[in-house]
Amino acid sequence: MVPRPLPKLPGSCPVTWSVIGAHTATFVLAFVGGGLWGPLVFHTAGVVTAPWTLLTYPLIGGDILWVLLGGYMMWLFGGSLERAWGRADYIRFLILVTAATALGLWAGASLLGRSATLVGLGLPLAAATVAWAAINPSERLLLYFVLPIEARWLAVGVAVLVFFSFPFPLGLFALVGCAGAWWYVRRGRLLLVGSVGGRRARRASRRMGERERRVTLNPFALYRRWRLKRQSTRLMRGSAPRDDEAIH
Repeated sequence: MVPRPLPKLPGSCPVTWSVIGAHTATFVLAFVGGGLWGPLVFHTAGVVTAPWTLLTYPLIGGDILWVLLGGYMMWLFGGSLERAWGRADYIRFLILVTAATALGLWAGASLLGRSATLVGLGLPLAAATVAWAAINPSERLLLYFVLPIEARWLAVGVAVLVFFSFPFPLGLFALVGCAGAWWYVRRGRLLLVGSVGGRRARRASRRMGERERRVTLNPFALYRRWRLKRQSTRLMRGSAPRDDEAIH
């Protein structure tokens, strides 16, 4: 008897699911066994002795609310980027914004004579949100599933939250990851993947909205589908020929 294959996780974004899975697993293990993941935490004073922490700090889960909410948002925005760009470009993006955020904070702490710590998915998730908003600036989302807001203003709100997450002026340096995400969308990705990849990137960006419709559990996609259907209906009504517009 041939065993049936395991069902695929929704969203077609295995890299994103791997990040969410690691984030959840470290939270559960730390909750059961205590502080097991100290060597993965990024400390600005330990860059030289523990350089791997530049990339490992997002894998550590914080509290249960953030694990659930952060994982869900990562599935929405990070998964959308992964489907549009492909695994290789998406992994490159995650490495860039994760390391850039840590290095920016390290530079700021060194200049100001302070120290800072990074743990959790928050800042890379903020960068992924900014990247998604840079691709879809006019897209309307449902904030708290109720209030409509354009993606560009969501990105601004995320940047403000990052800024106020650290004592002034360290928050400015923590925004390096968000700035790197915006640069990657606007310039960096086309430079890194070359002209052929650039054409694929532009085609993928145009197809992003269509692919998002496949994720039926996504409230943003459901709201967008409803809005596009309403706009299409209005266009059809407005383009209906009148009797005096007959073509000869």
